[in-house]
Amino acid sequence: MLTGIWNSVAGYVIIEIKGKGLERFLNRAVHSGIEIWCVRRTGTATVTAHVSVAGFYALRGLMHGQAVRIRILEKHGLIMRLSKLRFRKVLLYGWVVVLALLIAASRRIWFIEIEGCDTVQEAEVLALLDEMEVRVGAHRTGVPTSQLGNALMASDARIAWAGAKLYGVTLRVSLQEAEPIPEKLDEDGLQTPASVYAAKDGVITSITVYDGKAQVHVGDAVLAGEELITGILRSDEEHTLLTRARGEVLATVLYRMEATVGPTLVKPVDTGETHESTRVGLLGWELASVGFTQEEALKNAREEKLAAYAFSNCFLPITAEHVRLYAQTDEACVATEAELKEAALLAAEEAVLRSMPEDARILSKESETVLLENGAVRATVCITAEENIGEIKEIEEPYGEQD
Repeated sequence: MLTGIWNSVAGYVIIEIKGKGLERFLNRAVHSGIEIWCVRRTGTATVTAHVSVAGFYALRGLMHGQAVRIRILEKHGLIMRLSKLRFRKVLLYGWVVVLALLIAASRRIWFIEIEGCDTVQEAEVLALLDEMEVRVGAHRTGVPTSQLGNALMASDARIAWAGAKLYGVTLRVSLQEAEPIPEKLDEDGLQTPASVYAAKDGVITSITVYDGKAQVHVGDAVLAGEELITGILRSDEEHTLLTRARGEVLATVLYRMEATVGPTLVKPVDTGETHESTRVGLLGWELASVGFTQEEALKNAREEKLAAYAFSNCFLPITAEHVRLYAQTDEACVATEAELKEAALLAAEEAVLRSMPEDARILSKESETVLLENGAVRATVCITAEENIGEIKEIEEPYGEQD
């Protein structure tokens, strides 16, 4: 493979050898170490072959005393093509200039990509880079990628981490924005001393203190109302140093709800009223319908598709379907045990989810059902979730004179 690549660059020729004793001449060439390939017989006394440029001149030295003639049919290779340009100096100089410009352009930055922007806008990052003289057209060696990340973090407090890397003529800057710290002021805009207490029972999994002093540790089990982060930094008989404690305290919280369903369920039942119609649609949108004069009367209905047609040969994908609507009404009906279990589990789970905050992360879920004597089913759902249980409450008890 490497030999083929080299011959494509250095050049090779396709030759025609004509005469008597062709086999003897070719064997002599091979034993002489001449590289020759793609030998094909084209006549009773004619063959064609591929040979390198150096091999071609060596073959001419073997022709003495042999009744053969060699003629060049084609010339191939990069060197051969460039040799043709020796009489076209302007074109050759043009290629040299283009090559030089490409080499010079490859030493500069022509594209800047910004990743990880959310609060910080790309235009702001580009402006910061411009102040550091890092812009499109800047020389690659003049861009200190190892120091660029630290410079961006120092320029904007919203950037928690930044890194830069060069990929050819592209500079890629990756950002990670800092999470916003909750406001220190309360609803009245006052710095009222406060502590953080547990709003629910749970087991601490993570605690981050912004202001104040932590009173619990990861792994501690806490009860609702227990102090988690205190706003009392120092207190003695004469002086007290208070602050408004702030922080995030994550804990695993257990939720348990029960729901009883049955022995009957309200289910949709056909009334016996039916109606048929044909609908025409395009790309999922209904264009027209025929026969839906009583559509409002059959608003709560079960649909049965009788026939469907797709005109795939048309320029636009038009579909048509013939349907029958069965009017339905809700009635209390006797349900099977499986239907009752499904409805009870759904009701219990919905009750649990209503009592959980939206940002809670569900870790596990367990459920069980019990068939009661009256035929009803009672379902119990237990969900373990991780959430922030911190609740800020003002410090009301006086602690002497504050510093």
